[in-house]
Amino acid sequence: MNVIEKSKGKISKGFRKRTGYEHPNPNVRIAAVERLEDPEVLVRVACSDDSSAVRLVAVSRLKNDLHLERIARDGKHLDARLVAIERVFSQRVLADLLKSPENLELIGMCFSRITDRRIIESIAEDTAYSPAVRRMAIEYYADESFLEEAVKEAETAPERKSEAAVEAFVEVYGGGLRGVRAIGRFRRSEKALKALGTIARKGGETGGLAVEYLCSALASPNPKLVECARAELTVLRDPDLVDCIIRSLDNDSLRQPIREVLERIDTPEARAALGGGSVPN
Repeated sequence: MNVIEKSKGKISKGFRKRTGYEHPNPNVRIAAVERLEDPEVLVRVACSDDSSAVRLVAVSRLKNDLHLERIARDGKHLDARLVAIERVFSQRVLADLLKSPENLELIGMCFSRITDRRIIESIAEDTAYSPAVRRMAIEYYADESFLEEAVKEAETAPERKSEAAVEAFVEVYGGGLRGVRAIGRFRRSEKALKALGTIARKGGETGGLAVEYLCSALASPNPKLVECARAELTVLRDPDLVDCIIRSLDNDSLRQPIREVLERIDTPEARAALGGGSVPN
C-alpha cells in the first residue's frame, strides 16, 4: 500500500469514527439518532449503544411494535428493554414477551402493560409459560369479586366479622405479603380498601404493607376512595402502624392528607409527628 492509499485509509477511518450514530461522542450520536429515519438502525442503536441516553433516544423514535419487541428481546441493556416494553401497544406482543424474559423487572413491566383480563387468564393456564410467570398471572388475575365475601359485612359490622374471610383470601394468593399485594392491586375499590383495613388491624409486617396501600389511596382523585382509606387509617392506634403512616409524610402528595389522619388518630406518636408533643420514653 502506497502513502496515498494509507492516507486515504486513515481519512476514511477517521470519518467513520465521526459519522453520526457511530461517533465516539455520545452527544453527537444523540443528535444523529434524533434525525435517523431507518428503523433497523434505530433498533441496532437501542440494542447495543454504550450510552443509556443514546439508547433511550433511539427507543423513543420507534413506534412499530415489532421493532420494539426486538429491542425488548435482544437488547443488551435493561433500561432500553424496559422502555421498549413500556411503548409496546399490542397485548399479544406483550403476552409473547412473557414466554422468554428472565428478569423480574421485565416480567413485571409486561404484566403492568396488559389490561385484557382474558389474556392474563390464558397465561395462567398455558404451560408454555414458566411456573413463575403463570403464578404471577394468577395473582394479577385476582378478580375483585373475590373480595365480596371478605368484606360483605364490613360496611355495617364494626367488629369485622369478615376477618377470617380476608385471611383466607390472603392465603389463597400465596399468604403473607404476597396475598396482601394481591388485594392491594385493587385499592381503587372500596371493598379492597376495607379488606386492607382489616389486615392492617392485625399488625405485623402484613399490617404495615396494608397501611402503605391505604396511605397511597389518600392521593386518589376519587373522594369516596379517599374517605374510605382515611376511615380505615384513623382507627389505628398501634405505635408501629402509626409509624408506618408517619413515614408517608415524606411523600409531598400525601403530606396534607396524612397530617389530617394523624390529627384524628391523636396518639402521642401522632402528635409528636405533627410537632404537637413528644412521645414519652
